[in-house]
Amino acid sequence: MKKLLFNSLLLIVAITKVQAQNIKVLDKSSREPISNVIIKDNANNSAVTNSKGNADISSLTKTDSLTFLHVSYHTKKIIQLQDSKVTEVELISRQIQLDEVIFSANRIPEKKSDVPYSMEIIKQKDIEFGNQPTTGDVMSNTGNIFVQKSQLGGGSPSMRGFEANKVLMVIDGIRMNNAIYRGGHLQDIMTIDPNMLERAEVVFGPSSTMYGSDALGGVMHFYTKNAEFSSDDKLLVKANAMLRFASVNNELTEHLDFNLGTKKFASMTNITYSNFGDLMSGATKLTGYTNTWDRDYYVKRFDKRDSMVSNPNNNLLVGSGYNQIDIMQRFNIKTGEHLTHNLNFQMSSVTRLPRFDRLAGDYAGGKLKFAENYYYQQRILGAYTLNFDGKTAISDNIKFIFGFQSIDQDRITRKFQNVNRKKQMEDVIVISANLDFYKNIKKHELRYGLEFTNNYVGSSAENRDIIKDSAFKADTRYADGGSSMTTLAAYVSHAWEVNTNFIFTDGIRFTYNYLSSTFNDTTFFKFPFKTAQQNNQAITGCLGFTWRAENDYKVSMFANTGFRTPNVDDMSKVFETGPVLIVPNPNINPEYATNFELSISKVFQGRYKFDVTGYYTILENALVLRDFKYNGSDSLKYGGSKLKVQAMQNADLAYILGINAGVQFDFNDNISFKSNINYTYGRYVDTKTDTVMPLDHIAPMFGQTSIIYKAKNTNIEFFVRYNGIKSASDYSLSGEDNAQYSANKVSGYMPSWFTLNIRAGYNITKNLRLNIGCENITDNRYRVFASGINAPGRNFIISLRFKF
Repeated sequence: MKKLLFNSLLLIVAITKVQAQNIKVLDKSSREPISNVIIKDNANNSAVTNSKGNADISSLTKTDSLTFLHVSYHTKKIIQLQDSKVTEVELISRQIQLDEVIFSANRIPEKKSDVPYSMEIIKQKDIEFGNQPTTGDVMSNTGNIFVQKSQLGGGSPSMRGFEANKVLMVIDGIRMNNAIYRGGHLQDIMTIDPNMLERAEVVFGPSSTMYGSDALGGVMHFYTKNAEFSSDDKLLVKANAMLRFASVNNELTEHLDFNLGTKKFASMTNITYSNFGDLMSGATKLTGYTNTWDRDYYVKRFDKRDSMVSNPNNNLLVGSGYNQIDIMQRFNIKTGEHLTHNLNFQMSSVTRLPRFDRLAGDYAGGKLKFAENYYYQQRILGAYTLNFDGKTAISDNIKFIFGFQSIDQDRITRKFQNVNRKKQMEDVIVISANLDFYKNIKKHELRYGLEFTNNYVGSSAENRDIIKDSAFKADTRYADGGSSMTTLAAYVSHAWEVNTNFIFTDGIRFTYNYLSSTFNDTTFFKFPFKTAQQNNQAITGCLGFTWRAENDYKVSMFANTGFRTPNVDDMSKVFETGPVLIVPNPNINPEYATNFELSISKVFQGRYKFDVTGYYTILENALVLRDFKYNGSDSLKYGGSKLKVQAMQNADLAYILGINAGVQFDFNDNISFKSNINYTYGRYVDTKTDTVMPLDHIAPMFGQTSIIYKAKNTNIEFFVRYNGIKSASDYSLSGEDNAQYSANKVSGYMPSWFTLNIRAGYNITKNLRLNIGCENITDNRYRVFASGINAPGRNFIISLRFKF
């Protein structure tokens, strides 16, 4: 008997006594229940854990050892004893995910190892442990997505040299990109509350076959927490409350979400309120730039007059703080074995968001240019989703999504010592419908569907004398008679599993787009037209293969195309940026990207992974800002200043090449290591002047390296984040790289930088978890390339999270 027990112990990681009928499986570090764990006995009988981590093992052989299998956790074996009273088993998460399931590459669940796309997966537990204040910071925290900031509230993600309206954001299957998404730096990701996310998936590279226009750099698909049904006759009740404080801006965030579920009906409610004070930047200044980015003065009003007030602590970025509220409500209704209905409501609101780059960085005649410059921003989404997973002749799954979005975006500006406050108001209504089908036919997977979107943009403006409280006309940002953009599309995507090692992928999409703007009032600009219209069509496709060897090699080759059709912002915007005035130009065409990439990865012993991806993207008809003559003039007087005129125009050709490389090591069950680095190079060719110029939005080399420790109830991560130099010769002349906010305000230059950071999580009880961290330990003063605000200085973060 002793010999038998000794031989059995050699096969196990730990011995846990289990009850004969039920068992609960938990994450060892976080104590979170783990769903979808497969529990097998030696006879290959199995049970699966539910959403609470519970499984009924009464059907398994009582005298066998049990094996616990999950794609995200190290496999564990235990000896099962009939008289056991212990009911819990703890698993340790893997850093290397071998057969992870993803949803966004082809809009259906599939193994990540089966698709040729390069992807980044961010799970709820990663978001909670990362403890980041905004979704833009969550993206930056991956080390694979570059994020520019114009103000404290925001973040403009850049992927493979594309940014803003050339990167597509999707939430719960609905496009967020709308007709006024601009080509500069877009901060709209801030309207997504990171606390409401269940996961986020990032698809790198052109993805227009599945997602249509704008997906040139890639797709960021955000999945919010869904309402969860009960697996039995009891009411399922779950709650999650969080309180967080951060020292660098005196952030106070309060969050609550709770789920109520029966077998047929479920509700998920999510509420977050955040208050961010003024940001404290680092005190350790860059060599040679001792006074760079100091906040020496700010504007304050005394006796109805603006004054520049000396800042006693020029590391404190006075005027950068804001507050935000986010609400989400989801309902899930099951009306049949294969039919579910989902209702989804989201609201995000910021009442006064300072445009810090303009408030602190714009000077005129030695004085601050603006006394006021801020946004009011609100995003409302309502959606209905029907999901039918019964098998028919034409599909194994049908999903229909109807979406309604209302975006209210107001810009309020007032120049220094000027009594006129300008308010430009943009109201966007978006109606969308998606119908997606999936069918499996032996070794073939077929995905096909239809998409419809309609955008209406209303643009109005007023000037108001703040002394007399009288209003008068102001120029609108977009066409004052309204603008509309309508898109119709159809797509087919196919995957063929030729054999166990080889998968072939292909797809095609046709998109039709109609765009119209009406200019009623030409008081401020004598437009040579009253209306501007465009009709565009695009055909895009993809072709790739994935080869997976039995020894954990994976090689993917992929060729795909993408496009971005001009929108209202491209065609009809009037906008001042620095010494430049951007004017409307209806004579522009869609831009097209053709991408080639090769990815190679290898996993050794299930614990050591190396991967590298190289890509080359050709952008034809690239839309870039260039000097322009408006009614024959290369400059115009606007807002009291004479400004150089630019407009969106099609460049002849642009190209981007780059590489992403990473390593992940699980040294043992407790210690892991991961590191990644990204390099991008981009240029556009102007055949008119026979010149090759730097392309805008090209990030310097950047990456992140982490060492991770996991133990019972504990997670610790030490990580280094770093950026390379952005030299003057690599700054775009378009102005989009914001040379005026760099370390050299004339020609542009951004020094390299790094930060040392640490964070940890500890379970005080089974329901209460403490997370602490310190970011930028050395308190470095730096800015991220193209940003108009300093990065945070030394930041101590503490949060308490209660779950049941």
